[in-house]
Amino acid sequence: MPEFRFTLPAINALYADQQLAFHPRGAMLVTGGPGSGKTVVTIFRFLRSVREESDLMLFTYHKSLIFTIRGMLRARAEELFGDLDERRINDIVENKITTFYQWHWENIGLFTPSATDEMVARDFERYISGVRRNNVKVAELFFDEGQDLPRVVYNNVGILTYNVSVGADRAQNYKQYYPEDEAEDIILQGIRQNIAAETQYLGGNHRNTRQIFELAKKFVPDDLRVQEMDIDDLRSGNDPEIVPGLGDDAQLDYIRQIIENNVNSNIGILCHFSKEVRKVKQYLENNGYSCALNAPEEKAFSYYWYGINPADEAVLRQRFRTPFITTFESCKGLEFDIVIMPFFERSNWAMENLNNDGRPYATSSHYYVAVTRAKSDIYILYSSKPRSMDFHDESEKQNILNELL
Repeated sequence: MPEFRFTLPAINALYADQQLAFHPRGAMLVTGGPGSGKTVVTIFRFLRSVREESDLMLFTYHKSLIFTIRGMLRARAEELFGDLDERRINDIVENKITTFYQWHWENIGLFTPSATDEMVARDFERYISGVRRNNVKVAELFFDEGQDLPRVVYNNVGILTYNVSVGADRAQNYKQYYPEDEAEDIILQGIRQNIAAETQYLGGNHRNTRQIFELAKKFVPDDLRVQEMDIDDLRSGNDPEIVPGLGDDAQLDYIRQIIENNVNSNIGILCHFSKEVRKVKQYLENNGYSCALNAPEEKAFSYYWYGINPADEAVLRQRFRTPFITTFESCKGLEFDIVIMPFFERSNWAMENLNNDGRPYATSSHYYVAVTRAKSDIYILYSSKPRSMDFHDESEKQNILNELL
């Protein structure tokens, strides 16, 4: 199966609003919905500074996105890094791209999202004044999926750096650190406590077909910015496939059929829980597929969840292949030709029960983001229709088929 890498366009192919977000050299908050190019702009701003300044960091939300970005940077190193030597490129790819939590753990200690402004300020000041920094701030910091860090980070980011770029989308506020519809405003206010910052909204959607985005919108009917987006310029494509009445075994067989019929496509299989990731993984392995490094190309796949086997994570660092199985929590920032959302009957339980962080396992925003990962086709499979799909009339497709017959 094909290797998966983050899709980065040529810099001269950026859209007008993306150019407005890229060109300023000062602090910038870039906002917009899925497919608008927030991560693309953040990476290009990062790469520009890489060529000019070695003292920087790019933080993003989860490891799977980091692995895809690293793979893309290595594959296009000559084009993207210019005259930098191999040693410097390796240092950037391996050491300058990480999660904020990992960086904080390695340099300061465990980061607690509930920490007060005073606590975070004290920790940041201790880091900057320590032996590693010797009172020298980091030249520039870059945050992707910025809504997934609490406001105390941005209130105090001026202690760490002189310049910061943040990409954020209020509709992807999974962690619920911010009141509904206020994430971007609060982040900007925090940055501006210490650093003068501009903001640029990216209003386009350059990933989805009209049919896919219409489905995504149905999951977040109360998000006015999503509902008011002009989709006239989106290309037309295939209708979403919503398949009811399938038990677990039938859903797994359906997944395999999709994989076998689309051998050259990047496929994302998105699940609620780690146990479902393991279920799909085991099924594929039982049918001759493998996530091993030496797996035959036609039978290779990858997976990721927070508790992934360390040996499999080591393979993922080297080769990121599709189909790729992961959770709704870990799919942000990624895009696929085809997205499959199996076992969707679990939506009722996931939306009504809380995880260890005190948040629902899934929200309507998770589903909105998951559907918008798809570039060409989306499949939603379930045994019985969950309440999150109340908008869908299961008889509609059958009525159309009856008329045709």
